[in-house]
Amino acid sequence: KSLIPTSLARMLLRVSVLLAVLATVAYAQRQLIRPDPKACAGRVKHSATFRNGHYYFFSWTHGPTRQHERDWLDARNICRKHCQDLVSFETQDEANFVYESMRQNNVKYIWTSGRKCNFDGCDRPDLQPNIVRGWFWSGSTARISPTDDKSGNWVGDWSNTGGSGRPQPDNREESETGNDEACIAVLNNFYNDGVKWHDVACNHVKPWVCEDSEELLRFARFTYPDANIA
Repeated sequence: KSLIPTSLARMLLRVSVLLAVLATVAYAQRQLIRPDPKACAGRVKHSATFRNGHYYFFSWTHGPTRQHERDWLDARNICRKHCQDLVSFETQDEANFVYESMRQNNVKYIWTSGRKCNFDGCDRPDLQPNIVRGWFWSGSTARISPTDDKSGNWVGDWSNTGGSGRPQPDNREESETGNDEACIAVLNNFYNDGVKWHDVACNHVKPWVCEDSEELLRFARFTYPDANIA
């Protein structure tokens, strides 16, 4: 028999439910942050070998973040603070560039800026069904080819399997827990499928890759001219 009185147990249950609701609301209300001029000027520049003068940041190769994992929005805001954004794979070569670092460093998974249009304004016919046609790179606003594109264009590296054994994206968690799998993560052979894309609920935590955002750099250089942002 429980040593906690029934009335106290009920109160604790109500408090725990309230805290869970408040946490959910707080998560939903979080917003994107503006760049910080000092952070932009001092941003870590891990590599510009793929695109000359365009820098990337790999969280697992930087001492202070080596062991850190963040949810999708936190990771994106860390990037944005430094005039960067989560990485957008707009070409196969750029994707391979990041995949190789994942392989070399045995990184299990990462966040990208990939996002499913599942919010206000996403009911346009050309985005339906959104699990097929609603994907885009939030870091660059570029559309991702529909997953059923037969034109021969590169549609990405979606896995042919996942937790339910189905091709990605499958929005598996939505039916299991109610969490929409609205963000794109890259998993490193997690399902014996190689380095592939998976749709994942955005509240999960992972390492991340940032890349310079020309839009945010222009904004910060104009707004903070004395910051000497290179």
